[in-house]
Amino acid sequence: MSLIDYAIIFGYFILIVGVGVYAGRRERNIEDFLVGGRSVPWPAVLGSIVATEVSAATFLAVPGVGFAENLNYLQFGVGSVLARIFIAIFFLGAFYQAQCFSIYEYLRQRFGECSHYTASVYFLITRLLASGVRLMIAATGVSVIMDISLWICLLVFAVLTIIYTATGGIKAVIWTDCIQGLVFISAGIAVLWFVLQQLGWDLFVSTASEAGRLEVFRFQVPDSENIWTTISDPQWFWIAVLFGFVSSAAAFGCDQDSTQRMLSCKDARRSRLSLVCSGFISIPIACLFLMVGVALYVYFQVQPNEQLPEEADKAFPFFIANELPVGMKGLLLTGVLAAAMSSLDSAMAALGSSALVDLIRPLSRNRISARGLLWFSRGLTILFAVLIVAIAWKLQDGGRFLWLAFQITSITYSGLLGVFLLGLLTRRGNDRWNLLAMIAGSVVVAGLLFLNSRGYSNIGWTWFLFLGTSMTFLIGCLGRGRSLEI
Repeated sequence: MSLIDYAIIFGYFILIVGVGVYAGRRERNIEDFLVGGRSVPWPAVLGSIVATEVSAATFLAVPGVGFAENLNYLQFGVGSVLARIFIAIFFLGAFYQAQCFSIYEYLRQRFGECSHYTASVYFLITRLLASGVRLMIAATGVSVIMDISLWICLLVFAVLTIIYTATGGIKAVIWTDCIQGLVFISAGIAVLWFVLQQLGWDLFVSTASEAGRLEVFRFQVPDSENIWTTISDPQWFWIAVLFGFVSSAAAFGCDQDSTQRMLSCKDARRSRLSLVCSGFISIPIACLFLMVGVALYVYFQVQPNEQLPEEADKAFPFFIANELPVGMKGLLLTGVLAAAMSSLDSAMAALGSSALVDLIRPLSRNRISARGLLWFSRGLTILFAVLIVAIAWKLQDGGRFLWLAFQITSITYSGLLGVFLLGLLTRRGNDRWNLLAMIAGSVVVAGLLFLNSRGYSNIGWTWFLFLGTSMTFLIGCLGRGRSLEI
C-alpha cells in the first residue's frame, strides 16, 4: 500500500462520517430518527436501497460466483424485479395506511400482540445473522487485501459506522449509503476496465466462452429422465426465478432493514417508485460484479499464480492486494470499505428501531419520554453493532459466502413472509394459529437444511424458502380471522 492509497482511504472515511453526522444533525424525536420525519427524497431512498442490496455480498461474493461458476446468478434478478412490483402493489400501501414506524406494527393491528412480538423477534434473529455474514464477507476482503487481522477490520468498521448511525439515524444511513453505492460501483467499473485492458476483449470472450463462464440463462432441463434432479437444480431458469421472487418478496416486504428506508418517503407513491426502480438498477450492477469475477478467472488462466487462494470468494481480494497499481488499489479498498459500512449501518438502524418500537415501547406501556426513547434508540444501535461484529467473527469459516447468506435467512424469512401474505391477501388468521404457523414454517426450512448438510436429502436449497413460506401460509389459513380495517 502506497501513501496515495492511504490518502484515498482516509479521505473516504472523513467524507462518510462528515456526511452522516451532518445529515442527521437535527434529530428531535424517534420519528426523525427512525423514519427521517417521512421527508427523505425518493431518489435518495432509491440509492440507499440499491447500495445496501448490492453491498458486501455483491462487491466480494458475487465476483466469487462469476469466478467459480458463470452468469446464471442473474436469473434471480428476473424474479426479484417481479417481487418488487408485487410488494409495491400489495404491501407498501398497507404499511403507510397503518402509519408504521416498524412494519411489524401492522401485524399487531391486523392480528394482535403475539403475531407482532413473534415477527419482530424473527426479524431480529434474521437480520443479526444475515448482517453478520455480510460484514464477515467485507472484513475478510479487507483482511486479505491489507494482510491484517480480521478482528481489527471488524473493530474499525464498527467504530466508524457507530459514529454517524447512532448520531443521525435513518437519514444518516440513507445519505451515506448513496455515497457508498457510488464508490463501490465506480470501483467495480474501474477494476473491470483494468482487467480487460490487460487481457484484450477477444482473449477474454474466447476463453470465458470456452469455459462456459458467459452463460446467463439455463432453460435446458438439467435431467429429463429424473424430475427430482430437475427441480432441485438452483441454476435452472424457472427455479432461479421462483427463488428470486420469493427471497426478494421476503427481503423487501417483511424485513425492516429494507422497508425502514421506504417508510421514510413522503407517501406510498414515492416509496413504490423507489422500490420498483431499484430492481432495474440492481440487475446491471450484479452483472458488473459477475463480469469482474469472470474476468479474474480468465486473467488467472492466462497468468497463473501459485499463491491464488483455493476459495473462490477470496480471488477478488487477492487480485486487489497483489495485481493492482498504486491509486487503483486504494480506490478498490474504499469500495470494500463502502460495502462493509453500508451493510452495517442500515442493519444497526433497523435492528434498533424494531427492538424499540416492537418490543421495548409496548412492554414499557409508553412510560418512557420522547427524549428518552431517542437516546434509548441510540443505545440499541450501538448494542446491535457489537452483536453483529461478534456474529461476523463466529461465521468466518462458514463456507461459500453468498449462498450461506441466502440459506441463513431462509429459516426465518419463511415464517415472516407467510404471515404477512396471510394478513395482506386474506381475512384468515389469528394470533394463536400464526404463532404455530411461523414456527412450523421455520422448522421445515431448518430441518431441510439439516438433512441436506448430513447427506440425507438432496433437495435444492432454493426450494426451502418457498416450502417454508407455503407451510406458514397454509397453517395460518386454518385460523379463523377477524375483520380489521387497516
